[in-house]
Amino acid sequence: MSKLSAASAPPEVLARLQQAEVELESLRRELDHSYQLATLGTLTAGIAHEINNILTPVLAYAQLARSNPNDTALRTKALDRAVAGVESASRIIEAVLGFARNDDDGQHAVVVEVIESSLACLSRDPVRDGIRLIIEVAPDTTVRIRPLALQQVFLNLILNAIAVLHGTQGELRISAVEHTDGTTRICVSDTGPGISEEVRSSLFQPFVTTRKDGKPSPSGHGGSGLGLSVCKRLIENSGGSIILEDTPEGGASFAITLPTFIAPPDPKMAA
Repeated sequence: MSKLSAASAPPEVLARLQQAEVELESLRRELDHSYQLATLGTLTAGIAHEINNILTPVLAYAQLARSNPNDTALRTKALDRAVAGVESASRIIEAVLGFARNDDDGQHAVVVEVIESSLACLSRDPVRDGIRLIIEVAPDTTVRIRPLALQQVFLNLILNAIAVLHGTQGELRISAVEHTDGTTRICVSDTGPGISEEVRSSLFQPFVTTRKDGKPSPSGHGGSGLGLSVCKRLIENSGGSIILEDTPEGGASFAITLPTFIAPPDPKMAA
């Protein structure tokens, strides 16, 4: 509704419009939370499998050590494996709990730190599945967005890339470049099969999940189809944009542009 028509509308109509806007925003927040839970569900199977892989050798060494109480070397090795296994499982669980807690109060994100926390949630290093992972981001690159929102975007793009690269010996690259206009451009690209023309036009719309041939699409891989639409809104709510770039050499490349965060000068340093 235009400002002119809104000004001339009856008070009860304006009240209903305002209430509708409040309800719409509430639904958007619920959608974001629902997709966050869906992402956690996607991660859960991999996490359970990886923790089982951690615990199996720990248990085997512990049983051997118990069967050979006089073997000091074996006992020491069993304890070392137990400590390493618990520390590894703890890192995985802590990363996922950090994503699940949704207690994100920050308004700017250090890009490398968010990438690391996103990869930690995967539980399994993509390199172990033959995927070359390349990170080209300066350690101090910081953007204006809630860290949890950026992590949700990264997790979606990374999970999609891993799904299409699995077993292909492909490459997943994440890069970031700060520009003089006050923005930072982050690229998440892969060398997978790319995205068909018929899917490109509706890629960021909700519920786009499959191609015409019935195969899983890059936007959802057979899931809810909400991933990229939620990512787009999270980025745009922070004053940024996300687009699918043309990649003549193949694969898919998502370019995210966000305002660069520059920390204010420390008054103590100026004194």
